[in-house]
Amino acid sequence: GRDLRPLLKRLGDSGLPAIILREPHLSNDDMRDLYDHAVQHVPLVMVHAKHRLAFEISEHVHVPSPVSRGGAPAGWAAFERLMQFRKQCKGILGVSCHTQSEVNHSLEAGAEYATLSPIWESKKFPEVLGLEDYLNCNSETKRLKDNAHHIDETACFALGGGTPERFRSLLEGGGHGVCCLGDLFDSGDDDLAVERMREFLEVEANCVPAAE
Repeated sequence: GRDLRPLLKRLGDSGLPAIILREPHLSNDDMRDLYDHAVQHVPLVMVHAKHRLAFEISEHVHVPSPVSRGGAPAGWAAFERLMQFRKQCKGILGVSCHTQSEVNHSLEAGAEYATLSPIWESKKFPEVLGLEDYLNCNSETKRLKDNAHHIDETACFALGGGTPERFRSLLEGGGHGVCCLGDLFDSGDDDLAVERMREFLEVEANCVPAAE
């Protein structure tokens, strides 16, 4: 029930590069209104496919992985589902993944990026993959960089338990980036959220990544 528009404006105006709108409970009109507001302030706005009009509202869509999770089809059926998402999505396609194989399948099917989670321990994720697994997966995705249709190269982002300090370790290890959930949006304190995001941006600006 919280109105996210004021926070989205502040985050966007402070340098937030991209956001995934994941609000399946919103009505069609409210979701369109939130998207229209977000694109005025944030350079890249994705809509999560959990909202029924995701593919109509935005050309950029983020989808859950259809690979062997929660009763989803495995093998070729899952790959075909990813290909369907690719055909539906007119712009950037992102996929939520939980294993390296899911990441590889998603990028091979034409997604521009994947998120891999959970990487670090948090209240929500007591059991995690760990930074080393993420870095290994990120290295593997680089061979698929030419599959990206709408960005310079494919990417794998770490999700789950991210902090500015952990972000620094990720960049120093050659990682691509992080996605943040509760760290920015669940505190209920917009000032704190903006300050936290600026810490991430400062790490990115000052970090020296690992040599290729």
